[in-house]
Amino acid sequence: MSIMKTFLSFLKVGTIGFGGGSALIPVVEKELVQGQKAMSDADYLKHTVVANITPGALPVKLGATCGYQLNSVAGALAGAYAVALPGILFTVIFMAMFSILGEGVINYFNYASVGITAFIVFLLINYVIKTVRAGDAKINLALCLAAFALTGGKEIREIASQLFNIDINKLGTPLFDISTIDLIILTFFVILILEKLKSKTELYIALGVCFVYAFLTGKTGKLLGLAGYKGILLIAMIISIVLLFFLRPNKTKNKSNIVISKSAIAIIVLFLVIPIIFCLLINYLFFMSSDKSIFSFLGNVASSTVTSFGGGEAYVSVADGIFVQGGLVEADKFYTRLVPVANSLPGPILVKIAAGLGYLFGEQIGGAVAGWALAAASGTMAIGACSSIAVLVMSLYESVKQWEFISNLKKYILPVICGMLLSTSGAMLFESMKITGAKEIPGLISLPAIFILIYGIQYLHKKFHLHDVLLLLISAVVSLGILIF
Repeated sequence: MSIMKTFLSFLKVGTIGFGGGSALIPVVEKELVQGQKAMSDADYLKHTVVANITPGALPVKLGATCGYQLNSVAGALAGAYAVALPGILFTVIFMAMFSILGEGVINYFNYASVGITAFIVFLLINYVIKTVRAGDAKINLALCLAAFALTGGKEIREIASQLFNIDINKLGTPLFDISTIDLIILTFFVILILEKLKSKTELYIALGVCFVYAFLTGKTGKLLGLAGYKGILLIAMIISIVLLFFLRPNKTKNKSNIVISKSAIAIIVLFLVIPIIFCLLINYLFFMSSDKSIFSFLGNVASSTVTSFGGGEAYVSVADGIFVQGGLVEADKFYTRLVPVANSLPGPILVKIAAGLGYLFGEQIGGAVAGWALAAASGTMAIGACSSIAVLVMSLYESVKQWEFISNLKKYILPVICGMLLSTSGAMLFESMKITGAKEIPGLISLPAIFILIYGIQYLHKKFHLHDVLLLLISAVVSLGILIF
């Protein structure tokens, strides 16, 4: 394939690919393997494995790694940016329309967003069920529920406050309710240490350390003034991993030569340098007089991207923890405008949300033009962050695919992500209940009604095999029609 064909193929995927993430795997396969016959089934399978075990937007990673195989450096850039471009453009256009057309249009979209939320929760529930059932269902379910218990305290209390119309402060402080990043830290700690443990007692000790870390960094730990000990425990955890790997080396050493090609290094450098140059230019043109740190914001975009496993659905949780709870973006704009818009448009959801966050933050401190500029910078940063890691892992894949850490990561990371998705579903349901509450519909009516709508979507999907886009439109129209009157 020529560079232009690679670019146009991924531009097509980004334009017609609704659902984001895993939903685009067959779309890319149909285009490259079946349509263009540009690569074999075996080659494409390798790309999907790499895309699933690395953080960030799955379609963008497929664009980068497949483009790398097809056209080296230029192909990687063409594939990654082309698949993300339509979604970024459409998302920012919709976000700008809200600002231009005023509160009335926003209210109508909010009413429709209740139905869109029902559709998204339907997707998340199905994803969780499918993931939990894959492999060892009991272990997967335990990991999922543990992750939900650690991250979902706030969401449970918010929904309870809406259901029973009581002050959320009367429900007390969640025991944990840790951030997504802290959950990922704990997950990697357990996965890294797992292959070195020799008994159940050692496993229980490791889990106990995780429990203490979660308590220190959680809401109750912070309330008691114990959060400062989190750093000390984290250092101890890192030291314990290093010591175990030093004292208990593998009996059979990996004899594979780890070699990174010059072209892979060039791609990684470009994916990192292009966003930095772009950010410097945009900061100079639009934000030099602002007292807000644009580089700090874009650093958060990069860090949230590389800590987001599971694609766009998981990124909602990560973005909530960093941008919403961090006070950079308002919760109602994030959940009732950006998330529904990003999920209802084609292309990789993670990059659309990153660009939308950039627009909201930029508009807030510098107006609409600055919002567009920061949206472009945020999208570029997210693309570069996840693509560089994917290309690096792709270049190392043949050497490390047999490592136990990689094997355990593939087995255990997705059930943990599912627990985060349950928390995300709770947050989205709460925002929808706030919208219906503004129409004087009590939570005891609105929440069951939303679940009835979710069941209706499931019924239509199973009975008539309707396309996801049609299901989304039906759900949005139903909620819009009900809440207008």
